[in-house]
Amino acid sequence: MKKTHNLAQLTIDEILHVGDTVIDATIKEGDVTRFLASRVGENGHVMSFSAKKSEIDNMATSLFLSGLTARVEPIERDFTEIPKYLDPTEPISVVLFQIDDDTDADAVVATIKQVLLYLRTYGLIVLDGYTNQPAVRAVAEYVSKLTDDQYDVRALNDLLSGETALIIQRH
Repeated sequence: MKKTHNLAQLTIDEILHVGDTVIDATIKEGDVTRFLASRVGENGHVMSFSAKKSEIDNMATSLFLSGLTARVEPIERDFTEIPKYLDPTEPISVVLFQIDDDTDADAVVATIKQVLLYLRTYGLIVLDGYTNQPAVRAVAEYVSKLTDDQYDVRALNDLLSGETALIIQRH
């Protein structure tokens, strides 16, 4: 059976187009950046955020080896800085957050509130984490209040491992 993050990637594949602008909000290992860069094509744009230089460097090496460097803009800033990099003329197709136990729940919710304003029609915000993590719970609580005429919200949960992928899609 596929892991929840693999199921979320299948959902991303369904809506992502060559030339889209996407965001890896939390680089971590760089695998999400590489996945997104491989999908947006030569004219696509991936903004990848991390306040940790080591994550930026590891991602850059991985992208170089994959031949995807030109598609990615590494930004050595925390994900809370994402709104400063958004342009209303360049709608965002996908924003992906990898949540861990140290992720600031309030900061994720505040960032998502702002990013929703730049999300294109049928664009996605995806949180990859675990059901019991404070940031996942806080975002789930916030998005449960969104109106269903403007958004769809799905949670993919593995009941045994606790892995979850929370997917918010704009209509």
